[in-house]
Amino acid sequence: MKQAVNAQGNVLRDKAYSHLCELIRGGHFSPGEKITIRSQAKAQGISPTPVREALYRLISEGILDGEANRSARIPLLNAEQIKEIKEIRILVECRAAEKAALNGTPQLAMHLRTLADMLKLARESGDRRADLALVYRFQTELYAACEMPNLVKIINSLWLKTGPYLNLLFPDHISSIAKSRGEWRERVCLGVEQRNSAVVRREVERDIDDALSYIANIVSAAAHLRGGGSRD
Repeated sequence: MKQAVNAQGNVLRDKAYSHLCELIRGGHFSPGEKITIRSQAKAQGISPTPVREALYRLISEGILDGEANRSARIPLLNAEQIKEIKEIRILVECRAAEKAALNGTPQLAMHLRTLADMLKLARESGDRRADLALVYRFQTELYAACEMPNLVKIINSLWLKTGPYLNLLFPDHISSIAKSRGEWRERVCLGVEQRNSAVVRREVERDIDDALSYIANIVSAAAHLRGGGSRD
């Protein structure tokens, strides 16, 4: 009986953790926002214990900042921290993209095209939550083909750090990318189909660089407006 109870508790804890990760990656929380055990337990329809354990895990992983009053907070990153994450993401995600392309198949390319089409529909309808979820799915399901699970874990952790900032990309950056880069995800799909690792790497690198440079600039400008930025 005790083992059954423990197993159920582990399932609920893992469910709470996965749900919180999905919310963080998808931009449901803003930078600096507090996440309370009570609110998440109510939202997920579970007891506070698995939510508390999930929050503690995210705090221990450096994704959230711990608070004294049974809560956690989304960290506030400065521009230099975002630039550092950008450099790391370029290194690890480009490696995953190259390996994935070399393992590419027509089936994977077809699957990625389906996700890209779903993303376009979500973007056209203004469904930002679905949009961000599909951005994540496209990238990570590409990377999964690299067959390097530890590398994918590192990538997922980095996405959790930048997820709360993704809303800053709408609408200006998103519209500018559509004009300047066109159907870049189709070029990724074609690269996977042809096992052209150079093409896939180039598109992934530019996507990360463009997005996180844009976010870093916004964060830097906001810091200057608050009087907290350094002058060049």
